[in-house]
Amino acid sequence: MQRISSGIEGVDHLLGGGLPQGRAVLVAGEPGVGKTILTLQFLLEGLKNGELGVYISIDERAEHVIQDALSLGWELAPYLQSGQLKMVDLTQPFSTHSNSSLSMTDMVDMVLGYVKTQSVTRLVVDPVAPLRLIESEIKEIGDYIRSLIYAIEGQGDCTTLLTSYSPVGSHKVSTHGIEEFATSGILVLKLEKMGSNYARTIRVKKMRGTRTDLSEWVFEIMTGRGIVLRQAL
Repeated sequence: MQRISSGIEGVDHLLGGGLPQGRAVLVAGEPGVGKTILTLQFLLEGLKNGELGVYISIDERAEHVIQDALSLGWELAPYLQSGQLKMVDLTQPFSTHSNSSLSMTDMVDMVLGYVKTQSVTRLVVDPVAPLRLIESEIKEIGDYIRSLIYAIEGQGDCTTLLTSYSPVGSHKVSTHGIEEFATSGILVLKLEKMGSNYARTIRVKKMRGTRTDLSEWVFEIMTGRGIVLRQAL
């Protein structure tokens, strides 16, 4: 199995050399734990190596993501201007007050369009399911998530990170649960109580075809470097 670097210091070692190429991996965690930062690091690693990347932002304005990246010392503008990186903002079509006719099928077709026509090798969908789908029928959500993941993985060389919210105070890893079964791997980010403070941690819950380190690791978010692993718990 071919592997690609995640771009995150220490994580490739946990994955036995990197992310499985062409697979879809879920990045799950509570709000504010670092999911978006992790996905941006993944994209930047590819951009630095000349790859094409697409970031699809569903619940946060793309311009805010770009500004947040800049605050970490990551300048996305040159990649956006050259076309090497595309930021797709779908916050309006998927807002709770939108009258947009964009359906889940349209969403899948649009994502595949980017991957097929532009030879994209790194893709991020943040998050995999819009917040407004929380009140939708379970079957509709499940069909959408499964069709999106299977379609992406059917493209061969495109490695994808999909984020999902872990409900605060719950033992659930993802919002709907379906994401965990459909993806080829799961990275879980958490906030752990350590004495009088909290620490961010990451662990590999699942990675098909990979012998992984299942330890939970404390990490820091550093300017210019992003997520950096420190020590195992």
